[in-house]
Amino acid sequence: MNVSLSELRARILDFRATDSPGESYNERILKAINVALDRLAGDVPEALVPDDEHVVLLADVVGSDASVNATIRIEPNDTRVMEFVRSGAWTPTTDGTWDSIMHLEFTDPKGQKHRRQALEWWVDTGVYYVTIDRPWPAALVVGDVMDFRITMQEFFFSDDVMEVLEPARIFDETRQQVWAIDTGGAYRQDMVDFNGEVKGRPFRMWRSRHVQIPAPRRKPILKAFSEEKSTSPWTGPERQGKFRVCYTYVKGRKDEEWQDSPLDVRDPQFESAPSPVSDAIDYATLAPGSGALRMIATNIDAMTGFDVPSTRRQGRSGYRIRFYIARDSVFGLGDAQFTNVETAGVFYLLAEVEPSSLNTSGAATFIWDGSVTPDYFRPLKHSTGYYAHKVYPHPDNRYELDFRVLRLPRKFKFDTDTAPIQRDAVPALIELCLYYVSLTDGADQSGAQIHLDRFQELAQRFRARYANPGRIVEPVPLTGYALRRRYGTFTSTG
Repeated sequence: MNVSLSELRARILDFRATDSPGESYNERILKAINVALDRLAGDVPEALVPDDEHVVLLADVVGSDASVNATIRIEPNDTRVMEFVRSGAWTPTTDGTWDSIMHLEFTDPKGQKHRRQALEWWVDTGVYYVTIDRPWPAALVVGDVMDFRITMQEFFFSDDVMEVLEPARIFDETRQQVWAIDTGGAYRQDMVDFNGEVKGRPFRMWRSRHVQIPAPRRKPILKAFSEEKSTSPWTGPERQGKFRVCYTYVKGRKDEEWQDSPLDVRDPQFESAPSPVSDAIDYATLAPGSGALRMIATNIDAMTGFDVPSTRRQGRSGYRIRFYIARDSVFGLGDAQFTNVETAGVFYLLAEVEPSSLNTSGAATFIWDGSVTPDYFRPLKHSTGYYAHKVYPHPDNRYELDFRVLRLPRKFKFDTDTAPIQRDAVPALIELCLYYVSLTDGADQSGAQIHLDRFQELAQRFRARYANPGRIVEPVPLTGYALRRRYGTFTSTG
């Protein structure tokens, strides 16, 4: 069944026994369809087509373990940086996988434990460092070495995951199931990790806090190098044309097993909503032979105190800039194979750059000469944040978890866009669309109520057919709750 935007609009007009008088009315119908789709996803999530999601859990790293044999100390000239002192072959992971996802616990000489969120891990002339979200305690003494634990306290789904279906499975020989339980039950059952006391292969999970990166509030600057002054000519193979850009802030990188884009750019762990869109650049209106495009975003490192010259933390905020570009036309220089490409104005990932002044092209700057093709498989998304989930017991190894999930459907924009919903849920969507169209008409309140009643009847029938909560409730013993603490770790007897 065709559930594209053009077909849904045609059905709505047929049911309303009218023709569209113009684009303004089509825009009203589009808004009604998007509101209806969003409500359908919230009221009847079972109507959405399930998808797969993959998550990687990482084990703790403890400095006193024989396999690690390392300590940590403060950086004397920077309160946001800590330095590792290694005595063996162990090294921290510096490819971005640990950035903004791992937490750092260290024990001072008095025995007090301190906790910090790790922002960015890196190596400089053989010495490994990490920036932290808050300054290290003032009581620490320069030169003191401390034991530490690097721990992944929680994991995050992609920002568009609405609901988890069925238990997850660990991708190993045990095929261990991981069931979702209520958050209150997890806390009452004392499943929350403390100092890695209980480790093993996870079998329970629950939802925790919400994380959202603030969106950029300043639109990017977009300029083209002129022919006579250009040191950056347009080289192609991409053709010139009319372009617009926007950008997002990103932090961390997902595990490379599943999250590499076709451009070989690792997907971020967190991404903000997009910035305002830049003014358009149209090569058809520029001087012949104009060169590359220069795009400039906000220096988020400077705004967060991480672009301070001559400090260890300069450029180590954990933030990066992602530029997205939309093509509205094809014109000018470039190779012939890029003549017949889409010009629908869809924003696709173009590049990821460092925001600080350490960027060789300039702070938060990227120069595009047509040599990079925008990533067709990474269109711009509007992130509304990420929910953290915790597991029990705390992972004692690296585990891949496979989930079936429901994702928030993307808004309709173009006539060929198609809703990812079950075939027999289409009548419910149409009735809900007609409800909102009737409301926007302003003179058909009784008709709107009829359509809403029909939607609720269809939704109830559909929910009874497909509902699958995928949850269990932890049993409560008659003698009360017991502390979930054990010595040693859970192991498999094979």
